[in-house]
Parts: sequence; C-alpha cells; structure tokens
Amino acid sequence: MYNWDFSILFTADFATAIVRGAEYTLLVSVFALFFGAVIGLTVAVIRVSHIPVVSQIAYVYVDFFRTTPALVQLIWFFYVLPILIHVSLTAIITGIMALSLNSGAFLSEIFRGGIVSIGRGQRDASHVLGLSSYQTLRYVILPQALRRVLPAAGNVFISLIKDSALLSVIAVSELTYMMQTEVARTFRPLEIYTALAVLYFCLTYPLSLGISALERRFRVV
Repeated sequence: MYNWDFSILFTADFATAIVRGAEYTLLVSVFALFFGAVIGLTVAVIRVSHIPVVSQIAYVYVDFFRTTPALVQLIWFFYVLPILIHVSLTAIITGIMALSLNSGAFLSEIFRGGIVSIGRGQRDASHVLGLSSYQTLRYVILPQALRRVLPAAGNVFISLIKDSALLSVIAVSELTYMMQTEVARTFRPLEIYTALAVLYFCLTYPLSLGISALERRFRVV
C-alpha cells in the first residue's frame, strides 16, 4: 500500500519550485493572451471585411489552428520552424508564439461573432452621420462587440493557463515542468501531482469567478 507523505510539500525547495513555475506559467499565459488577442482581432476584422485573397488566407489560418492539436503545433514550432527559417528560437519564445497563434485562431472567431452581432442599422446610421467605414468600425462596432465577447475571451485566458502545461515538453520551467523535476527529486509523484492539480485550480478558479461576474455585468438583454 502506498504511504502518503505530504510533508515534502512544505519544504523550501518545493516552495521555490512553485514560485518559479507559477511565474513562468503566468508570464507565458499573459503574453500569449496579448498577442493572441491582437492576432485574433486583426484576423476577425479581415474576415468580416471580405478582403480578397487576404480573407482566404485568414480563413485557412483559423481552420488550421482550430483543427490541429496544440501540442503538435508546439512541437512543430520548436523543432521544425528553426530549421526552415535558420533562426534559433528559445523554448519560451517558441511556446509563446505557438500559444499565441493557437489562441488567436479561437479569439478571431469570438471577435468575429461579436462584430457580426451588431445590428446593420448602427452601421447605416454611422454612414448617415458621415463616418467612414474605418471610423464606424473603431468608434461604433468594436466597442460594443468587445464588450459582448469579454466573458468568452476570458475563458480563452483560462484555457491558456491550462495549455501552458504543454510547454513542459520543450523544457520551459512552468508549473508542470517544475513539478516533474520535483517528482524526479523526491520520488513522490502522487503527492506532487495532486498538489499540481490544486495549484492550477487556485490559479484558474478566481479567474472563472471574475469571468462570471463580467458576464453578469455585461450581459446583453
């Protein structure tokens, strides 16, 4: 029978591993969300604008990253891309790049849904007032659309925190990787992986509560 020993979770070495892992997890997640949001919004605007050729490229990008596993994308960026472009990329840069492009594909659909949900009448009224298409998008459509999709975009951030665990396969020192090193050091996998699950819960549950509050705050009746 396995003898549980949670005392290892209260050592200085374990605390150091948690702090370092949490720092990298949040760093990767925040940067991936930022770049993913920029990519997603840009792609969404391109798709609703129906720009020839460019909109087709955007469509292929979204479909590719939504229909292939994030782990496969990460491995491809880490091992294949440097060979193709003859540039060496660090593991953390590769991880942020892969997660940004992956989340950007999902965020683009969220943003696109928010943009097309704005009634045609508001566009017509903006044009009557003399606003250009760009001004209509910037000052009328996007503020309303972003408000509507904010809760859904927040869910992507939660997913990014969980998906950051994938970076352990390319040796980024995020939470999962640091806990794997602790397992190798202490030979206590059950206690450490149980603690890891609790740590992810502690990181994501407050965000989930915040997203629920935003959903109530910005609910469109």
